[in-house]
This record gives sequence, structure tokens and C-alpha cells, in this order.
Amino acid sequence: MRKYAIVTAAALVVGMISPAFAECDVRKADEDKQAKCAEKCDDEYISRKMNYGANQAEVAANKKACDAACGCPQNSKDL
Repeated sequence: MRKYAIVTAAALVVGMISPAFAECDVRKADEDKQAKCAEKCDDEYISRKMNYGANQAEVAANKKACDAACGCPQNSKDL
């Protein structure tokens, strides 16, 4: 019985914590202001990255700064 209580408590904690990490998901931009901000950062990054003469280091730095301003620095960790 004690094992079930521990597993249930762990599942509840994971269930409560996981929505906190979903706020920067750009697919939820219709319902979340932070996600809308992150979506704008992604749109700008993609459009500037496709520009032939763009300085790619500057484009990546701007994306990181924009994500940090939105409160979503994890969105640009792989740049």
C-alpha cells in the first residue's frame, strides 16, 4: 500500500510541474502570451536565417536575446 502512495504522489508532482514547462511551446501561441512572444522570436529567426546576406552569428544572437526577453531561453539552447 505504501508503494502505491509513493507512486501516486510522484505522479501528482510530475503532473503539476509539467505544465510549467509547456508555456514556451510555440504551438500554444493562441492561448499563452509567453508562447506568442516565443513564436514571434521563431518567426523572425527563420525569416532572417533564410536571408542570403545575413550575418548568421548576429541572427543567432538576436534569437537568444529575444528568447531571453520572453522568458524562454531554453528555446534557443541548440543554436
